[in-house]
Amino acid sequence: MIRTKILTTIVILGLFIIGLPGCSPAQLTLDSNQSKVQVFVSLLPQAYFVEKVGGEHVQVSILIPPGADPHTYEPTPQQMKMLAEADLYLKIGTIEFEELWMERLADVNPDMLVVDTSQSIELIDDDPHIWLSPARVKVQAQNILAALSQVDAQHQEDYQQNLEAFQAEMDQLDREISQQLKDVKHREFLVFHPAWRYFCEDYGLKEIPIERDGKEPTAQEMAQLIKQAKEKGIRVVLASPQHSTHEAEAIAGDLQGKVITIDPLARDYGANLRQVALELAAVLAAD
Repeated sequence: MIRTKILTTIVILGLFIIGLPGCSPAQLTLDSNQSKVQVFVSLLPQAYFVEKVGGEHVQVSILIPPGADPHTYEPTPQQMKMLAEADLYLKIGTIEFEELWMERLADVNPDMLVVDTSQSIELIDDDPHIWLSPARVKVQAQNILAALSQVDAQHQEDYQQNLEAFQAEMDQLDREISQQLKDVKHREFLVFHPAWRYFCEDYGLKEIPIERDGKEPTAQEMAQLIKQAKEKGIRVVLASPQHSTHEAEAIAGDLQGKVITIDPLARDYGANLRQVALELAAVLAAD
């Protein structure tokens, strides 16, 4: 009898709490370890990093979808609506999309914590492509850990363990890429959209951009670029699926070389960089 009364009281109390103003079921489940932290990121690779550190405790949404250009993308009304329910926004740092939209995205949800994951990373000429360097990704992951711990302190220990495993994964990836590229004959390549500067710095390579400041070269600049490439023995042009490959193919034809299409925004980060290193090693090792 007493046990029945106690159980009845607990049920009534629970129903009463759920009905209190300002207490939604989602908020209650978050406090009771049943809800996931709602995280937004700008780019696909970021989602990979956050899921690695956050594990089972996070639900990650990506604003810029596969194939979209981060320089021109605009969020949809549905995405803005979803942002109103987010707990955390993890910026990549200085990409054009965030510079144009971040203030408006934050205004949609004043309670959402916004964290710049490029903190403590020294940028080169404000180049935002830090995620293409495994060493710099390790720093980003530390910033992700700090942000998740701030909004969900009760799972901080899990986040810390996940971080350590992920950083070990990045160390292994770094070793594999270094081994793959250490003996290549050529160290320079042309790239249509310059995204690989940090990658090149890590592995002793040099990208020569065709596009500068978002602008295609003039006919005179193109002729000079091709002349320099021929003198250096460069026969490979990197292109990305987010941009047209027409110019890259024309230049490769003049160089009697080839175009390699590699994606700087692939979600499966480790597999993508391994494939990039494999393809680069094959062409840069050739006579």
